[in-house]
Amino acid sequence: MELKKIGVLSAGKIALLFGVVYGLLSGIIFSIAASQANMISSAGTQLPPIITSLGYWMIIIAPIFDGIVYFIAGIIAAALYNLFAGWIGGIHLELRK
Repeated sequence: MELKKIGVLSAGKIALLFGVVYGLLSGIIFSIAASQANMISSAGTQLPPIITSLGYWMIIIAPIFDGIVYFIAGIIAAALYNLFAGWIGGIHLELRK
């Protein structure tokens, strides 16, 4: 079997889901790091308020931003694969039941 073509929109949708999951995980990690930085800074120096408030917003912002970026990257990657597969052939797959 040979994979000759990838559906551009379907690849973009799958990449979008990967981006949302990655964005959610990174948003949670950023939020935890910002809250820890806020607790540490309360002992002495003051952090800019943008860092502490942005930390909680990253749980919402990061999945949206990463989803959009991954969607566009998935579309570009699938379109390039289709172009290159037309020139040199697709990926050969060996499947069994």
